[in-house]
Amino acid sequence: MRITLLFCLIAATAAAQQNVPGFSIANIDKSADPCADFYQYACGGWMASHPIPPDQSNWGRGNELTERNRAILQNILEKSASTSRKRTDVEQEIGDFYASCMDEQTIESLGAKPLQPDLDRIQEMTAKSAIRAELARLHLLGVNAFFNFSSGPDAKDSMKMIGQADQGGLSLPDRDYYLKDDAKSVELRKQYLAHVTKMFQLLGEPADKAATDAAAVMRMETDLAKGSLDRVSRRDPNQTYHKLTVHELFSLNPAIDWPKYFEGVGAPGIADLNVAVPNYFRTLESVLVQTNLDDIKTYLSWHLVHAEVAFLPKAFVNEDFNFFKQTLTGDKELQPRWKRCVAAVDGDLGLALGQKYVEETFGAEGKTRTLKMVQEIEKAMNADLQTLSWMTPATKEHSLVKLRAVANKIGYPDKWRDYSPVKIVRGEAVGNDERATEFEVRRVNAKIGKQVDRTEWFMTPPTVNAYYNPTENNINFPAGILQPPYYDNKMDAAVNYGGMGAVVGHELTHGFDDSGRQFDPQGNLSDWWTAEDAKEFQKRAECFIQEYSSFTPLEGVHLNGKLTLGENTADNGGVRLAFMALMDSLKEKPQGKIDGYTAEQRFFLGWGQVWCQNIRPEASRLRAQVDPHSPGHDRVNGVLSNMPEFQQAFACKIGQPMVREPACRVW
Repeated sequence: MRITLLFCLIAATAAAQQNVPGFSIANIDKSADPCADFYQYACGGWMASHPIPPDQSNWGRGNELTERNRAILQNILEKSASTSRKRTDVEQEIGDFYASCMDEQTIESLGAKPLQPDLDRIQEMTAKSAIRAELARLHLLGVNAFFNFSSGPDAKDSMKMIGQADQGGLSLPDRDYYLKDDAKSVELRKQYLAHVTKMFQLLGEPADKAATDAAAVMRMETDLAKGSLDRVSRRDPNQTYHKLTVHELFSLNPAIDWPKYFEGVGAPGIADLNVAVPNYFRTLESVLVQTNLDDIKTYLSWHLVHAEVAFLPKAFVNEDFNFFKQTLTGDKELQPRWKRCVAAVDGDLGLALGQKYVEETFGAEGKTRTLKMVQEIEKAMNADLQTLSWMTPATKEHSLVKLRAVANKIGYPDKWRDYSPVKIVRGEAVGNDERATEFEVRRVNAKIGKQVDRTEWFMTPPTVNAYYNPTENNINFPAGILQPPYYDNKMDAAVNYGGMGAVVGHELTHGFDDSGRQFDPQGNLSDWWTAEDAKEFQKRAECFIQEYSSFTPLEGVHLNGKLTLGENTADNGGVRLAFMALMDSLKEKPQGKIDGYTAEQRFFLGWGQVWCQNIRPEASRLRAQVDPHSPGHDRVNGVLSNMPEFQQAFACKIGQPMVREPACRVW
């Protein structure tokens, strides 16, 4: 599934737009030259007046909207947590979960005791044959130990759900954090080792044993990292699709009794499944065979504590923050507890909380306006596909068929999830999280062997995000993102097309980027391109790889143009499609200058201001390694330097930085 970090779309109700910061010429830095650095021109004023809050690693327009949505959710949860009135079942679920998370006094008094039964069960293993049962139990609790298992559409039979086994078991953000030998990576590994040591000490271990146990965790995770597929390779869906029988999986990894494991995690009888990275399971076999049982127990104990740290006493929370936030992303302060607890409810009971959010903020009018914009962008893409000079008629016709098959999901699901089987007990923060997670894991695994439900959502309604799903060939826009500054009823069409329109175009283009283009109209992984067209596509994609690999968000740090290729292709295609749709709409309703800017200029300013952002250097370094999206500065300038329409709008000349030669274009 393609989940894109694209903040987009539309206002829901008049009330929902109050105090939401939108597009403004005050955000512009008029001392900057738009033809030298358009991002600075469009966003310089905003960046100067919006420093990063101490509890954030970066601060951008999407963060502003997220904070506003979070405040709405807090209000919902505070009311739902009150027992002074009659509550609905949904209010009881989310309210008692939130109250338990906020109950610091009880959490402090309990210490690590809520984890003790799980820790004891790990320590009571007397033979490696017991690992399978314990691993199944930990996976039900959402613990990322050794590998990941879930359900998902069969990439080559997209209406059927199958089991999906994949690499996992690491704590650092990426495999390369364990393998790179530059000074920064070496130092981060030392800091990680110190962090794990401190966490074991908080569990009551003496310093020398804690250090020994931390070293064991590092050894095992490093060995697992060596067998993991890198992020760039994982962008190719063919590299993560290997449909094997259970017998074939057993031949890769006989250390685990797979049928009993599947039974343990609530998966129905499995004959075959997708093993995303077969070599990883060979590596895991070696790790399990060669590592002594005590070290395996240590590894499992670490991952349990790491998974549940948000619900443990402040000493654990603070130590987790010190490494995973302060060290890795540069955050200066821990977020207030209410923010962390809002996020916890959204993570565990998201469609219950989302139901209340939608009741307060989103109406049918928002769906109607969003759908209208989507249809306009689809019309533009239809026209664009028919005029491509590099694509043969056969592939062009297949592309048009796929475009017509794209489905749109807007706002929220038609049917809300029933969480009534989850036992929520006030005062049991860890227990509530474990029970909610087990409910979700069993729900997902029970789908194996069934037909795909294409009405299901993979983001909760309050989420400030959007995504394209290649196996379902649909685009999805949650209610939480359908607000200013990405679409504003009070704003002119040009700005709205530059914000919302470009993002809609981005999502559509994902169906035709280097990964999405490999799926047919029904969502099946299928090569429907002629060899000639595939070669022409790759030639144009290589232009983007070279362009974005030249960008340096920090001194000495380059973007990975291969990792960001899909998002960069979608950005470039999305802005072009939105501009086409705007020009078409202006034929009937011309837009004069506003605040001294033409419609074309305001369109590009709208695109630029969507991505205004300040970011800490630590977070910038991390994202350059793991994020498939380019940072705001390079998203804006990378796209517009390829567009003659932009250069004409701002009278940029050949030789200036915002005029790229040769310009890159796929769609």
